Amino acid sequence: MSVNKLKEKVINWHQHRYPNIDNSPDEQSINPISDLCSNILLPIQNKFGEVSVTYGFTSHSLLKEIKKLNPSHIAPSLDQHASYEKNSRGKVICGRGGAACDIVVTGFETNMYEIAKWVAENLPFDRMYLYGKDRPIHLSYGPDQSRFIQIMNTRKDGRRLPGKRGINTEFNNIIGKVNEF
Repeated sequence: MSVNKLKEKVINWHQHRYPNIDNSPDEQSINPISDLCSNILLPIQNKFGEVSVTYGFTSHSLLKEIKKLNPSHIAPSLDQHASYEKNSRGKVICGRGGAACDIVVTGFETNMYEIAKWVAENLPFDRMYLYGKDRPIHLSYGPDQSRFIQIMNTRKDGRRLPGKRGINTEFNNIIGKVNEF
């Protein structure tokens, strides 16, 4: 699959749930979305297989709809899903820049930590959020390329809270060895 097809997945991920919302990126977000696809998603796809986007680019219009239904599970000022989009006051939604999406790789749905470990060791990501080995991985590509990894724990009430964290070189200390998955 080409970078353009992956870009379509990142932009159009919302259509099954929000079919009437225009999620077209503004001009300043197009290149960061392409960079995410070429530097993160395409290498994952080439190594492991089909990448499915479970939560992708989020325009201001789409963000308003998402906030109506499930505002406690998102952090738009931090998560880079809005790329360089601006809110209704003309301010950038997420000051981190870059772009982000949450993915699952076909055949690895029950062991996404294997994908995460490979990404941590091989790709220039900015941020990675892990919600569990059988959950999508949040990956961003941005100007900082901080290679930051955050485990997100889920309470019984569904609220997510930060757990262990570190940088890519600490992956095994953060999540455990790959054979423990």
